[in-house]
Amino acid sequence: MNKLLELKDGSPRVALVTGGAGGIGSATAKALAMHGAKVMVTDVNEAALSSIVETIHGNGGLAMASCLDVGDPDSWQQVREQVLDTWGPLSVLVNNAGIDVVKSVADTTLAEWDRLFRVNSTGMFLGTQCFLDDLHAAGQTSGVRSSIVNMSSICGNVGVAFQSAYSATKGAVRMFTKAAAVEFGALDLQLRINSIHPGTVDTAFAAQCLTELGEAGFAPSPAEARAAIRAAHPIGDMAQGDEIADAIVFLASDLSRFMTGSEMLVDGGYTAQ
Repeated sequence: MNKLLELKDGSPRVALVTGGAGGIGSATAKALAMHGAKVMVTDVNEAALSSIVETIHGNGGLAMASCLDVGDPDSWQQVREQVLDTWGPLSVLVNNAGIDVVKSVADTTLAEWDRLFRVNSTGMFLGTQCFLDDLHAAGQTSGVRSSIVNMSSICGNVGVAFQSAYSATKGAVRMFTKAAAVEFGALDLQLRINSIHPGTVDTAFAAQCLTELGEAGFAPSPAEARAAIRAAHPIGDMAQGDEIADAIVFLASDLSRFMTGSEMLVDGGYTAQ
């Protein structure tokens, strides 16, 4: 086991992943544990987390699961207390939870717009705020800066048709991360904060989006939408969840110790065009 996420004294870092039942979230939880972290895996669907925790345990890692509604401050506080009571202060926070709506601007409802921001952007803000003191304390105590990794998207960098609301939420993630990094530096907080921007990742989430893109008129069928999306990435394919998880491990670990306020594009060349 390559333990990138152990502290200087050999003890494991404490990590939390939101949206842990999804493709990227589950891959990230497993990767963090594989590299030596104790991982709290969270999602609104707690039942779906049991197999992920069992897999981590089966591989010799440490993990537990908890239900978390990222848009609810009280839910965040309950999970914080659980982490503190069991493992102590958090040192890695991965704000991964996210949802999408694939619709034209004209057809997107206010309720959909509000729900997207609540999960994708407000959830990230609440998590950062909830754990800020703990992350700073863990960094001070260990001598290794804590790390926040916020899930943005290429949609936070470039415009994508039929995803205006989603793109707006991911742009908010990108700019919150940069502003927070500057603020945390000014306050001498012992933590770093960066955003990660995947291209299309081959998950159930993406499959649903591709179906909806086809229905919205992006392509005649979901299969043709999938082919078009693959071709749009110069690397020639969509990403796998573990490829994004590996980049998150890098941002969480001290290998990226001079990075804060950065946007890491893991997009197969999509935005290079």
